[in-house]
Amino acid sequence: MKTFTIKDNVKKFLTVLFWILIWQVVSLFTEEILFVSPFKVLPKIFENLGDLNFYQNLLSTVLKVSWGFILGLIAALFLGGLSYRFKVFQELISPLILFLKSVPVVSFIMLAWLFLSPQGIPVLISFIIVVPIVYLNFYEGLSRVDKSYLNMAEVFNVGLWKKVEYIYLPSVRGYLLSAVELSIGMAWKSGLAAEVITFPEFGLGALIYNSKLYLDTVNLFAYTIMAVVSCYILEKGVLYIIRRILK
Repeated sequence: MKTFTIKDNVKKFLTVLFWILIWQVVSLFTEEILFVSPFKVLPKIFENLGDLNFYQNLLSTVLKVSWGFILGLIAALFLGGLSYRFKVFQELISPLILFLKSVPVVSFIMLAWLFLSPQGIPVLISFIIVVPIVYLNFYEGLSRVDKSYLNMAEVFNVGLWKKVEYIYLPSVRGYLLSAVELSIGMAWKSGLAAEVITFPEFGLGALIYNSKLYLDTVNLFAYTIMAVVSCYILEKGVLYIIRRILK
């Protein structure tokens, strides 16, 4: 097992190294203002990691996206449960879910900008992104519950919480984990897009926008990479928590 882990880590390192080399080769044949060398971006990343202002902006984005994700998750689970319980409600809510799933994110951002502050828009956008993804997966998982188990539970007068633990959770666990993994990444990207467009006082999106505004390509690349890494860490953290809860 240990040998396999080492080999796996070596493969990941070599894969990253390969793409860094490709990045360097492309940068040699491109104007620096358009495509910067990794040997300039990587030092800038470490420089930014020593800047307290970066952490203030990062924390702001994480909090906004997290709030949107948590509220969206709760709303989606509630709506999914109602849809499973009441067929009429499922039919009524379907057009709204389709609307949320289909309308471009930028349209939501522009509409939200009419009545929300730039600080609140990423929360709403993250919420809107999460709801349809989690709802559809949760409802599908509930629909896959074996009815024979439910009938047997009724015969033996099994309580609600036991049904949830031994019948419903095994059915929806995989669907929920897939939904969370997909939605947290989408929420992060959409929240950042909202920040770039609306330019709040604090946020990674604001840093990215400033880099673009002043043609600071080195920082633009650096902040983008840091946003990707932050998304990865946030996604793994959220998945760990959800797995613990479902377990």
